[in-house]
Amino acid sequence: MGAIESAVRVVRDCVGVCPGDSVVIVTDTRRPPNVAQQLFLACQQLGVHGVQLLFDGNLPAGILPTPLEAAIDSADVVFAVTTHTLGYAPVTGRCIRRGGRVVTMTEAPEDFLSNPALGADFAGLKERVVAVQAAFDRGCDVRVCAPGGTDLRFQIQGRQSSCCLGTCREPGVMAAVPDMEVYIAPLEGSAEGTLVADLSGTGLGMLEEPIEISVSEGRAVDIRGGRQAGCLAERIRSVSGGDVLAEFAIGLNPDAKPCGSIVIDEGVYGTGHFAFGSNTGFGGKNSCPQHLDLVYLRPTIWLDGQLFMKDGALC
Repeated sequence: MGAIESAVRVVRDCVGVCPGDSVVIVTDTRRPPNVAQQLFLACQQLGVHGVQLLFDGNLPAGILPTPLEAAIDSADVVFAVTTHTLGYAPVTGRCIRRGGRVVTMTEAPEDFLSNPALGADFAGLKERVVAVQAAFDRGCDVRVCAPGGTDLRFQIQGRQSSCCLGTCREPGVMAAVPDMEVYIAPLEGSAEGTLVADLSGTGLGMLEEPIEISVSEGRAVDIRGGRQAGCLAERIRSVSGGDVLAEFAIGLNPDAKPCGSIVIDEGVYGTGHFAFGSNTGFGGKNSCPQHLDLVYLRPTIWLDGQLFMKDGALC
Protein backbone atom coordinates (compact mmCIF):
# COMPACT_ATOMS: atom_id res chain seq x y z
CA MET A 1 0.00 0.00 0.00
CA GLY A 2 1.42 3.38 -1.04
CA ALA A 3 1.54 6.52 1.08
CA ILE A 4 -1.54 8.13 -0.44
CA GLU A 5 -3.54 4.89 -0.13
CA SER A 6 -2.54 4.60 3.53
CA ALA A 7 -3.44 8.24 4.10
CA VAL A 8 -6.86 7.69 2.53
CA ARG A 9 -7.41 4.67 4.79
CA VAL A 10 -6.54 6.76 7.84
CA VAL A 11 -8.76 9.69 6.88
CA ARG A 12 -11.72 7.69 5.60
CA ASP A 13 -11.68 4.42 7.54
CA CYS A 14 -9.84 5.10 10.80
CA VAL A 15 -11.24 8.57 11.42
CA GLY A 16 -14.44 8.50 9.35
CA VAL A 17 -13.98 11.93 7.81
CA CYS A 18 -16.85 12.85 5.47
CA PRO A 19 -17.51 15.64 2.98
CA GLY A 20 -18.74 18.60 4.98
CA ASP A 21 -16.30 18.03 7.84
CA SER A 22 -13.89 20.85 8.57
CA VAL A 23 -10.42 19.31 8.88
CA VAL A 24 -7.29 20.96 10.30
CA ILE A 25 -3.90 19.27 9.90
CA VAL A 26 -1.34 20.70 12.32
CA THR A 27 2.36 19.95 11.96
CA ASP A 28 5.64 21.58 12.90
CA THR A 29 9.02 22.31 11.41
CA ARG A 30 10.67 19.42 13.29
CA ARG A 31 8.56 16.76 11.57
CA PRO A 32 9.09 15.36 8.06
CA PRO A 33 6.55 17.21 5.88
CA ASN A 34 5.29 14.25 3.87
CA VAL A 35 2.91 12.77 6.49
CA ALA A 36 0.86 15.96 6.87
CA GLN A 37 1.01 16.54 3.11
CA GLN A 38 -0.33 13.06 2.32
CA LEU A 39 -3.17 13.50 4.82
CA PHE A 40 -4.03 16.81 3.14
CA LEU A 41 -4.02 15.17 -0.30
CA ALA A 42 -6.18 12.34 1.03
CA CYS A 43 -8.74 14.89 2.19
CA GLN A 44 -8.73 16.46 -1.26
CA GLN A 45 -9.18 13.06 -2.91
CA LEU A 46 -12.18 12.37 -0.66
CA GLY A 47 -13.78 15.74 -1.37
CA VAL A 48 -13.15 17.05 2.13
CA HIS A 49 -12.11 20.63 2.90
CA GLY A 50 -8.78 20.49 4.71
CA VAL A 51 -6.35 23.13 5.95
CA GLN A 52 -2.70 22.38 6.67
CA LEU A 53 -1.02 24.59 9.29
CA LEU A 54 2.65 24.76 10.27
CA PHE A 55 4.33 26.09 13.43
CA ASP A 56 7.77 25.89 15.05
CA GLY A 57 6.90 23.04 17.43
CA ASN A 58 7.22 25.03 20.66
CA LEU A 59 4.39 24.52 23.14
CA PRO A 60 4.91 26.80 26.15
CA ALA A 61 2.46 25.55 28.79
CA GLY A 62 0.68 23.65 26.02
CA ILE A 63 -0.34 26.83 24.20
CA LEU A 64 -0.27 26.97 20.39
CA PRO A 65 0.08 30.15 18.31
CA THR A 66 -3.19 32.09 18.25
CA PRO A 67 -4.07 31.42 14.57
CA LEU A 68 -3.67 27.66 15.09
CA GLU A 69 -5.79 27.69 18.23
CA ALA A 70 -8.52 29.60 16.40
CA ALA A 71 -8.51 27.04 13.57
CA ILE A 72 -8.69 24.10 16.00
CA ASP A 73 -11.48 25.77 17.93
CA SER A 74 -13.67 25.67 14.82
CA ALA A 75 -12.60 22.29 13.37
CA ASP A 76 -14.58 19.05 13.30
CA VAL A 77 -11.44 16.92 12.95
CA VAL A 78 -7.85 17.75 13.90
CA PHE A 79 -4.81 15.72 12.81
CA ALA A 80 -1.86 16.60 15.07
CA VAL A 81 1.33 15.48 13.31
CA THR A 82 3.60 17.10 15.89
CA THR A 83 6.86 16.58 17.74
CA HIS A 84 5.31 17.15 21.16
CA THR A 85 1.86 15.79 21.89
CA LEU A 86 -1.13 18.10 21.71
CA GLY A 87 -3.01 15.65 23.91
CA TYR A 88 -2.68 17.84 26.99
CA ALA A 89 -3.05 21.25 25.34
CA PRO A 90 -6.04 23.31 26.55
CA VAL A 91 -7.26 23.80 22.98
CA THR A 92 -7.50 20.02 22.55
CA GLY A 93 -9.73 19.77 25.59
CA ARG A 94 -11.99 22.49 24.21
CA CYS A 95 -12.23 20.73 20.85
CA ILE A 96 -13.17 17.41 22.45
CA ARG A 97 -15.75 18.94 24.80
CA ARG A 98 -17.67 20.46 21.89
CA GLY A 99 -17.68 17.15 20.00
CA GLY A 100 -14.61 17.44 17.80
CA ARG A 101 -12.19 14.60 17.08
CA VAL A 102 -8.46 14.97 17.69
CA VAL A 103 -6.09 12.47 16.08
CA THR A 104 -2.62 12.55 17.63
CA MET A 105 0.33 11.34 15.54
CA THR A 106 3.12 12.41 17.87
CA GLU A 107 6.65 11.90 16.53
CA ALA A 108 5.33 10.39 13.27
CA PRO A 109 8.44 9.54 11.21
CA GLU A 110 8.86 9.99 7.48
CA ASP A 111 7.83 6.39 6.78
CA PHE A 112 4.87 6.51 9.18
CA LEU A 113 2.30 5.77 6.47
CA SER A 114 4.12 2.59 5.45
CA ASN A 115 4.29 1.09 8.95
CA PRO A 116 2.35 -2.22 9.04
CA ALA A 117 0.54 -0.97 12.15
CA LEU A 118 -1.85 0.86 9.83
CA GLY A 119 -2.89 -2.44 8.27
CA ALA A 120 -4.21 -3.95 11.52
CA ASP A 121 -7.74 -5.32 11.69
CA PHE A 122 -8.91 -2.63 14.09
CA ALA A 123 -12.54 -3.78 14.12
CA GLY A 124 -11.60 -7.40 14.67
CA LEU A 125 -9.22 -6.52 17.52
CA LYS A 126 -11.68 -4.30 19.38
CA GLU A 127 -13.03 -7.18 21.48
CA ARG A 128 -9.57 -7.92 22.86
CA VAL A 129 -8.99 -4.28 23.74
CA VAL A 130 -12.33 -4.08 25.54
CA ALA A 131 -11.55 -7.27 27.50
CA VAL A 132 -8.21 -5.87 28.67
CA GLN A 133 -9.91 -2.63 29.66
CA ALA A 134 -12.48 -4.53 31.75
CA ALA A 135 -9.69 -6.43 33.53
CA PHE A 136 -7.87 -3.19 34.37
CA ASP A 137 -11.10 -1.66 35.68
CA ARG A 138 -11.63 -4.62 38.04
CA GLY A 139 -8.04 -4.56 39.29
CA CYS A 140 -6.66 -3.18 42.52
CA ASP A 141 -3.07 -4.30 43.04
CA VAL A 142 -0.61 -4.58 40.15
CA ARG A 143 2.86 -6.04 39.84
CA VAL A 144 4.85 -5.69 36.62
CA CYS A 145 8.12 -7.43 35.82
CA ALA A 146 10.15 -7.71 32.62
CA PRO A 147 13.41 -9.36 31.51
CA GLY A 148 15.11 -5.96 31.25
CA GLY A 149 14.86 -5.48 35.00
CA THR A 150 11.48 -3.85 35.58
CA ASP A 151 9.88 -4.84 38.90
CA LEU A 152 7.21 -2.39 39.98
CA ARG A 153 4.16 -2.56 42.25
CA PHE A 154 1.31 -0.05 42.43
CA GLN A 155 -2.43 0.28 42.93
CA ILE A 156 -5.25 1.13 40.52
CA GLN A 157 -8.40 0.49 42.55
CA GLY A 158 -11.20 2.94 41.80
CA ARG A 159 -9.54 4.12 38.60
CA GLN A 160 -11.15 3.71 35.17
CA SER A 161 -8.95 2.69 32.28
CA SER A 162 -8.95 4.24 28.83
CA CYS A 163 -8.09 2.76 25.47
CA CYS A 164 -6.93 3.51 21.97
CA LEU A 165 -8.59 1.38 19.30
CA GLY A 166 -6.45 2.46 16.35
CA THR A 167 -9.37 4.60 15.20
CA CYS A 168 -10.98 7.92 16.10
CA ARG A 169 -14.49 7.88 14.70
CA GLU A 170 -16.68 9.01 17.60
CA PRO A 171 -17.51 12.66 18.42
CA GLY A 172 -15.72 14.13 21.40
CA VAL A 173 -12.77 11.72 21.26
CA MET A 174 -9.00 12.10 21.18
CA ALA A 175 -7.04 9.06 20.01
CA ALA A 176 -3.68 8.14 18.58
CA VAL A 177 -3.81 6.39 15.21
CA PRO A 178 -2.78 3.56 14.69
CA ASP A 179 -2.07 3.09 18.40
CA MET A 180 -3.90 0.25 20.14
CA GLU A 181 -3.45 0.17 23.91
CA VAL A 182 -5.19 0.16 27.27
CA TYR A 183 -3.91 2.63 29.84
CA ILE A 184 -4.72 3.71 33.38
CA ALA A 185 -3.46 6.19 35.99
CA PRO A 186 -1.89 4.50 39.05
CA LEU A 187 -3.02 5.81 42.41
CA GLU A 188 -0.85 8.71 43.50
CA GLY A 189 1.97 7.71 45.81
CA SER A 190 1.40 3.97 45.44
CA ALA A 191 4.17 2.93 43.03
CA GLU A 192 7.33 1.34 44.40
CA GLY A 193 10.17 -0.42 42.61
CA THR A 194 12.21 -0.21 39.43
CA LEU A 195 11.25 0.60 35.87
CA VAL A 196 13.67 -0.25 33.06
CA ALA A 197 12.84 1.14 29.62
CA ASP A 198 14.65 -0.84 26.93
CA LEU A 199 12.87 -0.01 23.67
CA SER A 200 12.07 3.68 23.13
CA GLY A 201 10.82 6.86 24.75
CA THR A 202 9.15 10.17 24.01
CA GLY A 203 11.67 12.50 22.40
CA LEU A 204 14.40 9.86 22.66
CA GLY A 205 13.70 7.52 19.74
CA MET A 206 15.06 3.98 19.96
CA LEU A 207 17.10 3.60 23.13
CA GLU A 208 20.84 3.16 22.75
CA GLU A 209 20.97 1.48 26.16
CA PRO A 210 18.39 0.77 28.87
CA ILE A 211 17.21 3.53 31.19
CA GLU A 212 16.69 2.42 34.81
CA ILE A 213 14.39 4.49 37.01
CA SER A 214 13.92 3.95 40.73
CA VAL A 215 10.37 4.83 41.83
CA SER A 216 9.35 5.57 45.40
CA GLU A 217 5.98 6.83 46.63
CA GLY A 218 4.90 7.23 43.02
CA ARG A 219 7.79 9.44 41.91
CA ALA A 220 11.03 8.96 40.00
CA VAL A 221 13.83 9.36 42.54
CA ASP A 222 16.82 8.20 40.51
CA ILE A 223 17.45 7.83 36.77
CA ARG A 224 20.44 5.86 35.51
CA GLY A 225 21.81 4.96 32.10
CA GLY A 226 23.66 6.67 29.29
CA ARG A 227 23.21 9.86 27.31
CA GLN A 228 19.47 9.42 26.80
CA ALA A 229 18.94 8.81 30.51
CA GLY A 230 20.54 12.17 31.16
CA CYS A 231 18.22 13.85 28.67
CA LEU A 232 15.20 12.20 30.28
CA ALA A 233 16.27 13.20 33.78
CA GLU A 234 16.69 16.80 32.68
CA ARG A 235 13.19 16.89 31.19
CA ILE A 236 11.55 15.17 34.16
CA ARG A 237 13.15 17.60 36.59
CA SER A 238 12.42 20.67 34.48
CA VAL A 239 8.73 20.98 35.41
CA SER A 240 6.65 20.63 38.54
CA GLY A 241 5.04 17.20 38.65
CA GLY A 242 7.29 15.86 35.89
CA ASP A 243 8.57 13.09 38.18
CA VAL A 244 5.13 11.61 38.93
CA LEU A 245 4.42 8.13 37.58
CA ALA A 246 1.32 8.99 35.55
CA GLU A 247 0.44 5.99 33.38
CA PHE A 248 0.59 2.22 33.16
CA ALA A 249 -0.28 0.70 29.77
CA ILE A 250 0.17 -2.22 27.41
CA GLY A 251 0.30 -2.24 23.60
CA LEU A 252 -2.21 -4.34 21.67
CA ASN A 253 -1.53 -3.81 17.94
CA PRO A 254 -0.10 -7.11 16.64
CA ASP A 255 0.92 -5.58 13.30
CA ALA A 256 2.90 -2.66 14.70
CA LYS A 257 6.69 -2.76 14.37
CA PRO A 258 8.95 -0.63 16.64
CA CYS A 259 10.48 2.31 14.85
CA GLY A 260 11.42 4.84 17.54
CA SER A 261 8.20 6.84 17.14
CA ILE A 262 6.06 6.83 20.25
CA VAL A 263 2.73 6.78 18.37
CA ILE A 264 3.77 3.41 16.90
CA ASP A 265 5.93 1.91 19.64
CA GLU A 266 3.55 2.33 22.56
CA GLY A 267 0.95 0.29 20.69
CA VAL A 268 3.18 -2.68 19.78
CA TYR A 269 1.72 -5.93 21.13
CA GLY A 270 4.25 -7.52 23.46
CA THR A 271 5.34 -4.20 24.98
CA GLY A 272 4.29 -2.16 27.97
CA HIS A 273 4.88 1.45 28.80
CA PHE A 274 4.83 3.81 31.71
CA ALA A 275 4.73 7.58 31.56
CA PHE A 276 5.79 10.42 33.83
CA GLY A 277 3.96 13.74 34.00
CA SER A 278 0.38 14.68 33.21
CA ASN A 279 -2.55 12.29 33.73
CA THR A 280 -5.54 14.52 34.46
CA GLY A 281 -6.93 13.67 31.03
CA PHE A 282 -7.54 10.04 32.03
CA GLY A 283 -8.47 10.00 35.69
CA GLY A 284 -5.28 11.00 37.49
CA LYS A 285 -4.63 14.04 39.63
CA ASN A 286 -1.25 15.25 38.37
CA SER A 287 -1.44 18.41 36.30
CA CYS A 288 1.77 18.91 34.35
CA PRO A 289 2.69 20.47 30.98
CA GLN A 290 4.36 17.29 29.72
CA HIS A 291 3.78 13.53 29.42
CA LEU A 292 6.80 11.34 28.70
CA ASP A 293 6.25 7.71 27.68
CA LEU A 294 8.86 4.99 28.15
CA VAL A 295 8.41 1.66 26.35
CA TYR A 296 9.81 -1.68 27.53
CA LEU A 297 9.71 -5.24 26.17
CA ARG A 298 7.94 -8.43 27.28
CA PRO A 299 6.02 -7.40 30.40
CA THR A 300 4.75 -10.00 32.85
CA ILE A 301 1.77 -8.62 34.76
CA TRP A 302 -0.16 -9.81 37.79
CA LEU A 303 -3.54 -8.24 38.61
CA ASP A 304 -4.52 -8.90 42.22
CA GLY A 305 -2.09 -11.82 42.32
CA GLN A 306 -3.44 -13.46 39.15
CA LEU A 307 -1.18 -13.82 36.13
CA PHE A 308 -2.60 -11.60 33.37
CA MET A 309 0.24 -11.33 30.85
CA LYS A 310 3.43 -13.39 30.55
CA ASP A 311 6.44 -12.25 28.54
CA GLY A 312 4.27 -9.87 26.54
CA ALA A 313 1.50 -12.35 25.71
CA LEU A 314 -1.97 -12.13 27.25
CA CYS A 315 -2.86 -15.20 29.30
